[in-house]
Amino acid sequence: MADFFQNGVIATLQKLRDRPVEEIEAELRRFSERQKIVLLLPALYSEFEGPAMPQIVEELKEVDYLHRIILSLDRADEQQFEQVKGMMSGLRADVSIIWHDGPRIQSMFDQLVANGFEIGEQGKGRGVWLSMGLALYDEEVHTVALHDCDIVNYHREMLARLVYPLAHPGTDFEYSKGFYARVDDRLFGRVTRLFFTPVIRALRQLTHHDPFLVYLDSFRYPLSGECAFIRSLAKSIRISPNWGLEMSMLGEVYERTTVERVCQVEIADAYHHKHQPLSRDDPERGLARMATDIAKTLFGIMAQGGLVLSRALFDTLFASYQRHARMAIERYNALAMLNGLEYDRHEEIEAVESFAENLRLAELRFREDPIGEQPLASWVRVRAGIPDFSRSLAEAVELDNSERAMAVPFAG
Repeated sequence: MADFFQNGVIATLQKLRDRPVEEIEAELRRFSERQKIVLLLPALYSEFEGPAMPQIVEELKEVDYLHRIILSLDRADEQQFEQVKGMMSGLRADVSIIWHDGPRIQSMFDQLVANGFEIGEQGKGRGVWLSMGLALYDEEVHTVALHDCDIVNYHREMLARLVYPLAHPGTDFEYSKGFYARVDDRLFGRVTRLFFTPVIRALRQLTHHDPFLVYLDSFRYPLSGECAFIRSLAKSIRISPNWGLEMSMLGEVYERTTVERVCQVEIADAYHHKHQPLSRDDPERGLARMATDIAKTLFGIMAQGGLVLSRALFDTLFASYQRHARMAIERYNALAMLNGLEYDRHEEIEAVESFAENLRLAELRFREDPIGEQPLASWVRVRAGIPDFSRSLAEAVELDNSERAMAVPFAG
């Protein structure tokens, strides 16, 4: 059983008992009659070939309160797109698949570039952004949720718990963030445990507990890929196209609503997905790139908020981070011992040493270009610049999806 303690500046909605998911879904069916709920799924085709997406699709077949499911499909040729269309055809909700590699969507990207909009690199950030634009074209949509597509132990309760605080008419939340335990026979979530949280706590000390940093430190799993927005918030946020996606979202939410309307929800007892390699020898891959992008995005947000990031501050941050990271290792070592988990202190120390290098690299890249990679524009901005773009996007997706799926057996 989880605790019910409330700490930090946002509401924490823990899982206190095993409430039947059918009860939650029955309520969501009633709520969604007037306020529609859309689920965004940013996926690579390769995830349909593994164990995660087939399991997710099977679970979603039991969900009947969703207005629509929008699958953002990346790295798929035409035959693979047709296979996925067939696999998704058994769901109860209407399904729209955005085929990023198809000629119609590529033409939409060309239109954005021609009108001066950044589209970033191909990947999750762009997929989430385009999916959100398609969802917001439907004026009946109230809640937009998204979750990762590599969750091996996915259960539909995760989605129900994530959207419930926004869909319920008796609450006043605008943003919901999922959290869970990343644990099996050992502790996972190294970027959060050994990098993000120690960096945030070091910065809190250096900035005399800046309110934004207090807000970030209130999340139990700030880098989770599971979150939900209400419509008015979703249409105004900007999204980072790189590994800083979750960080940029938290920054945008902080700017555009109040902490009283932000909650975090325990959506599962445990959560298992693919584990990224540390990639210490290649800073452009794996957890190394993730840590660098997250830190650089964080520095950019703080600079835009008026904090002067001097060389002296960075030097102190570098030393303070390593102190907080060492403290984290001691705590997680004790937690693992108490619970009989494997814990490799040497491996954890090596991870911290690698993350320290990524922190320095993020500082250098921030100094070279404080503005950095531009976030993808809010959909309010896109509609102002290209008034017919959302309609054209909806038509392109509809044409791709309306063509009859080829009778191609799925190889996954």
